[in-house]
This record gives sequence, C-alpha cells and structure tokens, in this order.
Amino acid sequence: MILRVFAFVWAANLLTLLLVSVLILFVDVTPPQEARRMAEPELLREELPLIHAASGAAGVLTFWQQVAPAHPNVHLDPQVPCGRPGVIGAPGPDCFEVVQISSTDAVVMALRPATLPLFLGICVSAFMAIWLSRWLTQPIRAVSQGLRSLAAGRLETRMQGRLRTTNQEIQDLGRDFDHAAARLQALSDGRSRLFHDISHEIRSPLARLRAAVGLIEKTPARGVALAGRMEGDIARLDHLVDEILTLARFEKSERVNSFQTFDLLDIIENIIADAKFEGRARGIDVRYAGADVLDLQGDPELLHRACENVIRNALNHSPPGGTVIVTGCRSTEAMTLAVADEGAGVPETDLDAIFSPFVRLNAQADSVGVGLGLAISYGAIKAHGGAIAASNIDSGGFQITITIPVDDRSLK
Repeated sequence: MILRVFAFVWAANLLTLLLVSVLILFVDVTPPQEARRMAEPELLREELPLIHAASGAAGVLTFWQQVAPAHPNVHLDPQVPCGRPGVIGAPGPDCFEVVQISSTDAVVMALRPATLPLFLGICVSAFMAIWLSRWLTQPIRAVSQGLRSLAAGRLETRMQGRLRTTNQEIQDLGRDFDHAAARLQALSDGRSRLFHDISHEIRSPLARLRAAVGLIEKTPARGVALAGRMEGDIARLDHLVDEILTLARFEKSERVNSFQTFDLLDIIENIIADAKFEGRARGIDVRYAGADVLDLQGDPELLHRACENVIRNALNHSPPGGTVIVTGCRSTEAMTLAVADEGAGVPETDLDAIFSPFVRLNAQADSVGVGLGLAISYGAIKAHGGAIAASNIDSGGFQITITIPVDDRSLK
C-alpha cells in the first residue's frame, strides 16, 4: 500500500519537474556564458582570415598560440585540404579550420540549467512522497495491525487514539472497529463465564448423586429413601441442560422459523393461575390488568417460556403478602406486557446485567434457579424482533417490560 501511494505521488512530482525542465530548456533565455561559448568559433572564423591575409600562416599560428588558452572549447586544425568549404587560407598551400570541441562537459554545460533543478526536485519529491505516503496510509496500517491483534486473541485492542486523522470516514471506521472488538471481547468473556458457571451448576448435583450412590453401595436398604432425592437431582440436571441448549440457540441469533397467530392472553392466564397457586403459601397475589385480547404472530412455546420466566422471577422476589401485577396492551404496531412486583428492586447499574446468563445479584442469593431464566426470556423476545427492559419503580418495586412488534414485516 505504501509503495503504491509512494509511486503515485512521486510520479506526479516527477512529471511536474520534467515539464518545468522542458520550459527551462526551450523557453528561458540562454545564459550569457553559454551564448559566449557558442559565439567563440564564429568570431575566430571571422578574425583569423584577416590575420592570415596580413601575416600569413605563420601569423595565424603565432596568434593562435597566444589566444588558445582562452578558448578551451575551440581547436585550430592546420592540416586540412584547402579545397574544403569554409577553411582559412584558401586557395594557398597552408589552410586552417576552426573546430569546436564537442565533449561531455559541453553537453553537461548545455543541460546544466535543467539538470540541477531536476536532480534537486527528484530528491525533494522522493522525500516528500515517502512522508506523504506513510502519512496517508498510517490509519489503514493501524487498522490492519489491530485486525492482526484481534486474530491473535488480543481482544482488548482498540483504535481510539491510534488513528491520527481528521478524515471522518477513517474515524467512523475506527469507531466501528472498536465496537466490533468490544462485542467480540464481551462474547469471549461471556463464553468463559458461561463455561465456568455451567461447570459450577453441574458439579453440585453430580456430587450429591455420587454421594447417594456411595451410600447405596454401603447400605442398599437406603436406596428407596434416596431415590427421590436422586430423581430430583437428575431432573435438575435435565432442566439445566435444556435451558443451556435453548440459550445456545439464541446465542446463534436464530430467529423464529414458523409463526402462528394466537392470543398471548391465553398463555398469560395459565401462567398467572400457576403462579397464584405457588404464591399462596407466602400470601402473594398475582393478577392481570389490561386488554382482553393480545393476539399476535409468533412461537407460542418460546413466548410461553419467556413470559413464565419473567412472571416467576417477579413471584420469587416479591415480599410475603406482596402483589404481582401483569399488564398487557396492544396497539397497531406492538404488543406490550409489563410485569411489576413489590420487591427491593435492582441497582441501576445492574439493570442490563440481569439478562445475562447465570447472573444472580446479591439480593437474589437465596433465590431458586441457576440464573438462566431472564437470559432465555431476553433471547426469546429478541428472536421475535422485540425488546425486553428492566426498571425500578419510583414508588417501590421492580418492573420488566416486554415489547413485541405485531407488524408482519418487523417479524421477518
């Protein structure tokens, strides 16, 4: 890249210098010294015949010996045929001819007016072309080095501060690079955290199963008593694997392949009925308020899972005697479902983090589950082209809002 830019810039400079040199050669007035050098032979050809007529050949030779040092570019040839046109002394027996010496120095003298500026111009233009080519390609080389760093696994690489340019397009390229690098780093960190959390969640039930097997081997009679606990751990592992597989589908950005037209309120009412039954032991009421019809197009199973996770999350974090309110409304553009509880809420800095896998905040330390419910809800809603957001209620409590477009074009 640098060589191509350098060649282009230098070629443009050289072409300009050549044009200037041509103008110097063919347009500028000839310097006085060069004019004198060119006029010397003509003056001698006019003066020597007069001396020959007055003093003869000996006078011409004596005169030439005196003036020869002053005319290094002219030679007097005393041995020329007298019949040649333009000779001095014809038709006598001793003839002379004035010959201008054509040497390399003379050629250089003729080209000197153009040679010096051309040589200096080549040197200066080469230096400027190298500097300009490096300056023009520096942002591209910085991005190229950044890409190689990302390929080598250094995902913390950023372009901010490295692109010393005022070009808006290059600056936009640097911002896009930083955004992509940050996204790759987040995905890599999330994958590492996911592997760690999965191994942690699987280790506990496996340890209990191993302990139960050891007890059964020592005391086979206890097998019946431990069977229920083992079955619970197996179910927990099966549920964890199912949620991980579901989450993996969303990580691949899989969209819903087939749509069905259905009323989401039918699903919500069934979930609320189950939640009421579960919350009765702690005196928690779960009720619905809103539109009578929430028809839309989507995957009923995925939306059932998303809504159930959100409502159960509100149920788990509601205080005893609290109320969970599910509100639904539908416009011509979107369906909105809000689930509000009377719990302690979430720190503002963690409102986005709760939708990440295996995230359980300190206030949720005693909660059930492995921290995948809201992450699955987030993926399911995104798969429908919708949005899910969390917020704290000013009067107290916590709310999660789900928005799903109902326009067919936005679901493609």
